Amino acid sequence: MPRMNRAPVGRAVALLAAVVVLAAPRARAADEIHWTFIAPTAVTFDWRGPESDFHYGHLASNLALRVTGVPASPTPISSPGPFWQARISGLQPASLYYYAIGAGPVHTFRTLPPAGSSNFKICVAGDIGNATAFPRMGILQSMIAAEHPDFVMMVGDLTYGNVLTQADVDRHYNDVMTWSQDIACMPIWGNHEWDKTTDDLRNYKGRFDLPNPHTSPTAPDSAEVSGAAPPYGQDWYWFDYGNARFIAIPDPYTYGASGPWADWNSRVGAIMDDAQQNPAIAFIVTFGHRPSYSSGNYTPGDLTLRAYLDALGASHSKYVLDLCGHSHDYERTYPQSNVTHITAGTGGAHLEGTGVLSCLWKGGCPPPGFTAFRAMHHVLVTLDFSPTAIAGRVLCGPPGDATNNLTDLTCVQGAVLDTFTVFNPALLEASPPALRGFGIDPVSPNPAVGEIRLTYRLSGFAPAALDLVDAGGRRVAALSVGVYGPGEHQARFPAAGIPPGVYFVRLRQGGRLASARVTLLANRR
Repeated sequence: MPRMNRAPVGRAVALLAAVVVLAAPRARAADEIHWTFIAPTAVTFDWRGPESDFHYGHLASNLALRVTGVPASPTPISSPGPFWQARISGLQPASLYYYAIGAGPVHTFRTLPPAGSSNFKICVAGDIGNATAFPRMGILQSMIAAEHPDFVMMVGDLTYGNVLTQADVDRHYNDVMTWSQDIACMPIWGNHEWDKTTDDLRNYKGRFDLPNPHTSPTAPDSAEVSGAAPPYGQDWYWFDYGNARFIAIPDPYTYGASGPWADWNSRVGAIMDDAQQNPAIAFIVTFGHRPSYSSGNYTPGDLTLRAYLDALGASHSKYVLDLCGHSHDYERTYPQSNVTHITAGTGGAHLEGTGVLSCLWKGGCPPPGFTAFRAMHHVLVTLDFSPTAIAGRVLCGPPGDATNNLTDLTCVQGAVLDTFTVFNPALLEASPPALRGFGIDPVSPNPAVGEIRLTYRLSGFAPAALDLVDAGGRRVAALSVGVYGPGEHQARFPAAGIPPGVYFVRLRQGGRLASARVTLLANRR
């Protein structure tokens, strides 16, 4: 029998194998990445994708520490996933870490700052959606990222999956990755997370691990195929960040004496009492979805919740600020029983005006007596916390249109529409400590990599700003430091992407200038 020449067959098999390899789909990278603070030494990450490996460390070039994510519970229902959750504990407090999921890119996270510290910034947004259904949402997420807040507070109605589709739930968590890979997200649920059968709380409670969680009565938790019995908890929670205690308010799954609000009111007093007696806490802030004071679509606000919050404000001098959404507009009240109420329901979903250009407010025009400022416009609310005050700054977002998203003012995107300052009355009455003069200390560490850490001193309550200028005097970056008041403060000046070289940090306040030299090095992985 003649010998067969098998070489062509071998080459054909090899070629076919190469084609199969090239045609095989690439493994899908992790997405929907976000994280929460849990404790001074712990954070929790959530994500979707085939990779369960989470690795981290103090250097971008050395991610030697590893944890393995566990399947999220309850299991989100928006897509097959898989969905993972990893609680990273044993961390150093007030520290910067680098991390990557699987073979994904390197990002950063920070642990909670020291108790009683200040000079931090948060952004507040509710009624958000995704950039496909609501194009302004994507612009607003980019504005959040540009502010470099220490965390973002999402005050309900995150995805609108119950009136859109389950795919829109996934789109939301991918759209917020503009900032959520590097900035903590602290949410609370709104009615659109649970009040229709087309979506339920598995998509939300399964995607977040929250500090000091509480379960509300009558919560509409769904049965979970994995066997985890409802309720899943996490209907509300609280946490301390620096010199502030943040307390979430649950959504009213039912009303009345056996409902979530009455239950919350019976338990929150002790949490506020503890903060009131804690010398490290200067401010108590509540955040929930529904307004208790409103002249927008939910005018005049919920009167039951109003009564609870008014009573708590009257009995706790540190309780000075309430944050909410639900009404798709921006509104700020004068202090009511010591508490300023902010509606920030402008996170991306369409505004909720009356459709009548002469007055877009359901509560009428002119506004009610409790309203200090309001705007039927997409905005971004930022809050800067100092030792003595909370300085609010409201930035103009993208304009509406001429159909179902009407606005009542015209502004340039990024312009400041409203500013306000919230004080703890007891701090104003206290005698101030001896103060060093206006100025800025030498930068340390110097040279710096990735960010510049500063200690500076202000001489009054006038607005101040920090600039980074090059050796030729050209400004290359700026950082607003709000209305922090006299005394010593700290700041972190983001410097990623700025070319290495010698620069000067310049402090400006009321016509006064101070500067410090700093050398920036390249951030090498």
